[in-house]
Formats: sequence, C-alpha cells, structure tokens
Amino acid sequence: MKKVILPFAAMILVLASCNTETKDSYQTINYREYNLIIDKQDPSQMAQTSDVTYEVKNNISRQVVDVKANDIIINNQKHSFETDTMGLRTTSFKVDGIGDVYNVYFSRYGSAGSNVSDLKGTFVFGYAAMSNLLNPVYNVPIVQRLDLSYTLNDRYSVQTFWPTVMFRGQTISSTAGESHTTKGSDYVADIDFEKKTAKVYVYNAELSADQDKSFPKVIRFADIPVVFTHEDFYLQSPAPLTTILGKKDNQAAMVDSVGFAATDFSLYLTSPDLTEVSINYKLDGRNVSFRGCSILKPGF
Repeated sequence: MKKVILPFAAMILVLASCNTETKDSYQTINYREYNLIIDKQDPSQMAQTSDVTYEVKNNISRQVVDVKANDIIINNQKHSFETDTMGLRTTSFKVDGIGDVYNVYFSRYGSAGSNVSDLKGTFVFGYAAMSNLLNPVYNVPIVQRLDLSYTLNDRYSVQTFWPTVMFRGQTISSTAGESHTTKGSDYVADIDFEKKTAKVYVYNAELSADQDKSFPKVIRFADIPVVFTHEDFYLQSPAPLTTILGKKDNQAAMVDSVGFAATDFSLYLTSPDLTEVSINYKLDGRNVSFRGCSILKPGF
C-alpha cells in the first residue's frame, strides 16, 4: 500500500519567508475556493455562491496559522475577515488502496478574529477534474484544497467547495430482478453558477456484468439546471441533454446517440462539507444510483 503523509509544512509553497528577528519560518499559501453562503437571519433569502482567495499564513516554527480573505461577494457587496492565530492539529485515517492519510486542521469557536466566528478549517486532499474531460483513460489527480466553514459578520454561514470536481465511489444499477454494483466509474460535475447550469460526466460506466464492450466510455449530461433553496443547491433535470464520446472530424468529441438518453437526473450534495454526493438517473432501461465523495475521507 502507498502511504500519503503530507504535513502542512510540506505543502506546495507559494511564498515562503524567514523572519530574521524571531528566526521563525513562515509559509503563505493562497487557496481559490467557492463558497456556499447562507443568510441565517433571513429565511426568505436563497443561498448564494461566490469565489474568493483565502490567504493562509503558517508559522512553521510554532505550528500556528492565520487566515484572511477579501472581496467575499454577498448581495453585490464586498466583505472581508482576518482571523486570530490558531494552532495546527493532525488527524489520520485509512483509505483503501492508499493507506494512512494525514489531514492537518485548525479551529476556533466563538470569536475567531475580525468579522469571523465559529471557524474550522482542514487541508484536505481532493480529486480534481482532469484537464482533458474527453479522455476515458486517466490518472486521478489528487490535489490539496481548503475545507473551511465559518460565520461571517454574525449573520452568514459559509462553507467552501469546488464547482468543478471529481467524485469517486460506488454505483448501483438495477432493472427488473437484476442489480449490478461497481466502484469502477467516476463522475465529474462541472457547474456554471453564472449561467445556473451544469454538466456531469460519467467515466467508464458499467451498468451490468455482461455489458457490451462498445458501451460508451464517457457519457455527458448537460443543460442541467442549478436549483437554489435557502440552505443549499442541487442539480435536477427530467431529461438532460445526453451525449457520448465519439468522433467528429476525426477527433474525439461528444456526439448524439439516438435512443440513448438519460431521464430523471438529480445530484445532491449530502454532507455539511459539500464533498459527499448522491447522483440518480435512468439510462438504457436501468435505474442508476451513485454515492461518492470528492476528497479522501474515511468510508470512501
């Protein structure tokens, strides 16, 4: 088994400096994250999303961090915060096929600094989408991101997430009297919050044990509406535009396939950190249900 041991001090370095007076060594890393924002005071307000860069400054010598962010857009207004210094702690767990994984985290309940409270952050390892979404043969890119939750200005609940990300997990497909389970299929969600539409890609779908070898290696569901509630968002379409991997002008492309279309598609994020997902749809005469996660996490 491989062992993944990536302490904070070994993360990809964006900027490192040394304070010659205190002889403390510092590391500053920027994390570009999307935010799900919930208004805790106005239940009629729909949840919002916006992206922001979080600046994390780590005092490597003392194993403490502070976090700040500017230009958090809520209702077309800019907000910012800066935390007090917080200590770093480590948690570990096992992942099948990888071995021991170590996450570094920090937290501060109550006031955590300027304009921010009840903050918890974890440097997690997630499955990034591939650069070429039309290639069914790929290595799963594992990258680091910042799972961060906090209350802003005593009003807004904020949770970070990625709008374009891979989910890995288990797929169950069923039809009358028959069921098939596999962990060999991956899903990539690609959400455009400006247009409020999304695409979802399925890689190496396996709907039955005796599936024909000509079955599409990549399936894409497109034009899926993004639906907001007060507390979250989800994807849902009775008939998403379904295309499959083929060729056009001798190049790989998503093409129409007559008689091969999904119905009753839905995608729900099912965990508070917005990393676990439930995807359901009907395809090729089968009910398909997928449960997965976008980060290395116990149980997935």
